[in-house]
Parts: sequence; structure tokens; C-alpha cells
Amino acid sequence: MSTLAPRGAELADGPSLRELFGGILGDKYDKETNPNGMINIGTAENYTMIPEVSQYTQAHPVALTPNQLSYGEGPWGTPRLRHAMAHHMNKRFHPVIPIQPDDLLFANGVSTICELLGFSLASPSDAILMSSPIYQAFAVDFGTKAKVSTVHVSFPPGIDQFSPAAVAEYERVLLASQQPGGGPKIRALLLCHPHNPLGRPYPRETLIEFMKLCEKYQIHLLSDEIYAMSVYSTSPTPFESILSIPSSDSYISPHLLHVLYGLSKDFAAGGLRIGCLYTRNRPLWRAISAMSQFSWIPVASELLACSLLEDDEWLEGFFERSRRKLAEGREVAGRVLEEKGVPFFRGANAGFFLWVDLRGWLPAVASVASASEDGKVEGKKREKVLVDRMIEKKVFLTPGMDMFAEEPGFFRLVFSQEEDVVREGLRRVFEAIGV
Repeated sequence: MSTLAPRGAELADGPSLRELFGGILGDKYDKETNPNGMINIGTAENYTMIPEVSQYTQAHPVALTPNQLSYGEGPWGTPRLRHAMAHHMNKRFHPVIPIQPDDLLFANGVSTICELLGFSLASPSDAILMSSPIYQAFAVDFGTKAKVSTVHVSFPPGIDQFSPAAVAEYERVLLASQQPGGGPKIRALLLCHPHNPLGRPYPRETLIEFMKLCEKYQIHLLSDEIYAMSVYSTSPTPFESILSIPSSDSYISPHLLHVLYGLSKDFAAGGLRIGCLYTRNRPLWRAISAMSQFSWIPVASELLACSLLEDDEWLEGFFERSRRKLAEGREVAGRVLEEKGVPFFRGANAGFFLWVDLRGWLPAVASVASASEDGKVEGKKREKVLVDRMIEKKVFLTPGMDMFAEEPGFFRLVFSQEEDVVREGLRRVFEAIGV
């Protein structure tokens, strides 16, 4: 008999991230010191740039003043951090209306920002609307504590989900949710821009249609732009921040438009735990500020973040080298996949990943599930067969059904590693699936 409250018991009996990632993150491959370790080409980090950031922090050590060893200036981001981030976003996101430091709020990661938005914009059993596939952790970020669900939009054949025509599919789902018994009330629409896992920004005309849709139904539009500086090619679509769209206030009320950002991807600094929210909605600003004491960023992390954000000369070179290495990694991974005849989404020009199509190597339905089983459950079981085979070969890819893919067999491959790691990881994948 459980001694926990129902919500604690539910978490205790649910899926364990610790169990899943303990073996993946705790046994890291190293060509020299641990050649039989786990090759993780599924978790999205900018691995090739982490050494540069480490060197920078060693050359710019943090010295804490007595005040900084106290409670400092509060949990919502110091004035210095807010000014530094506003400068970075104004310089590189090209907002039509300059970002003011007081338009920004900080927390210990974008995951926490999502949780705070869930608490503030929705009630338990409400929902956030987003694409299929999409970054798998959004469901956890909004759902674990805020109890806000995610609703995912599918796209019929012939509809490019990055095109303006795709916005009609979001409206279709939104209207269906408003019917009796149509599902949870949708309070916001969330974009991955650039998209994770498809690795592509949305074009301006599509962003405008999203703004119009949210204004029409008075729902919030959340643009997660955490890969903004990780766009390594302008083809097929260059990146434009949603804040840079001319006359955006004529498409959507400012109080409905919010941007999420952080240092974990572009800056290869996920360990600093710096998440940022831009909003001109003052009631939302106050609501999130009221919860900030639960998501306080350590002062040492803030100081390191300020040092990075304020060093324009170093950052320009860093972003240039990062984009070059990402382009090289994308080329290597794509070439290896092509040599083995493995299909993948070719429209990617941003982020750290390719959307790989392993449907041709999925096991038959009968070998893993009965014909009467729910399709998504069945699909996950079929994917898990491949995941287990890969784990046996000491390699990890993110399975597509975890990312709300419409059908089983797709996997997210992270190529932002050194070339020898990517090649060895893919060799293990091919061995696992029998290519």
C-alpha cells in the first residue's frame, strides 16, 4: 500500500527519466578512455561547441561578492542579466519593437518557463496546441505539475506543415475542441521555430497566419526560438524571429504573443540552466514573477551567462564557428545515411538533428502486438524493438513516437558531434537494424 498522496503515487508509478537516461548519460562513449561506452546521438546538445564554452568560462572565472552569496537581487533575473539578454536579442533577433529588459523573465531552464506558462495561461485539463512531430519534453513540461495536456496537429498528404496552408489544420483541431465532447479547451498554440525535430524555421508568411489565427480565437501564441542562432543554411528557409515581423501588432495583440529562449542550445550551455521568457503581457509577467522563487537561477550561472552575452566579439566568432560545424555535421550524417539507403527529411537547415526514416526496418505487427491493440501503443512497441536493439549495441536515438510522430519508424538523429562519433554511432545503428 502506497504511503504517498495520489499525485505522488501517480508520479512514482509513471515513466522514469532517471531510469531511461541513467544508462545513457552515465556511460558516455570516449574513443580513448571508454570505447565501449554509450554513444548518445539522440539527445540534442551542441556537443562540438561545448569545449569552446568551457575554455571561455575558465578564462573568465566567476568571483562572487558578499551580496551575491546572499539572496542577491531576486529570482527573476538580475538587472545585468536582463540587460545583457535584451542586448543579445535586439542585436540578433531584429525585433520591430526593441526588447526592454523589463520585458524579460528568467528561470532555471526553458522547461521551467513552459511549466510556469502552463500554470499561468491554463487550468488543469486545458491544453496547448502544437505540431506532430515535436520536441518530446513539452508534454512533460506542461503536464507533470501544471496538469496541462498537449494536443497535436496532423497534416494530410500534400500539406507542408511549414506552409501557410497548414495553419488551416490547426484551426480545424481548434474548432473541433470547441464542440461538446471535443476534448480539452485550448489556451495556447506553441511553435518550435526553428522546428525540433524537423530542423526547419517557419517562413514569414506562415508566422503571420499563426498570429492571425491566435488573434481570431484569442489564444496565446508561444514561439520557442531556442535554436535561433543554430541555423546553418538559409535554404530552404532563413530564420526570422516572430518578433521581427513588420506590423506584427496588426496581426496579433501584444498581450497574446510570447517568445521563449535560453542558453542550452545556441550557447552550448545547458548546464547553466538559463531559460528566458519575453512578454509584453504585464499580468502574465506578474503571475510568473509570483512563482519565481521556485525556479531561481544560481548566481554563478547568471554571472557566467552575463559574461557570455556581453562579449559581442567572442559571440560573433562563436556563432559563426558553430554554424560551420553544424553544416559539416549535417553533411557527414546525410552522406552516411545516403550510402546505406536510409531516407531522412531533407528540408533541415537548423538545429542539431535529422529526422530519419527507419520504417522499412520495423518488425512486423504480429511479432510485438495483437491486431486489436491501440495503434499508438502498437507503434511504440514496434519502435521499442529497434530501440532495444540499439541499446544493446550501445547507441541511442530518440524514437519518433516519443515525439508524437503520426506513425512509427521515425527517429531523431543528433549530428552535432565530432565526425568520428557520428560515424561510429551510425555504424552501431546500422548493425542493430541489420543494414
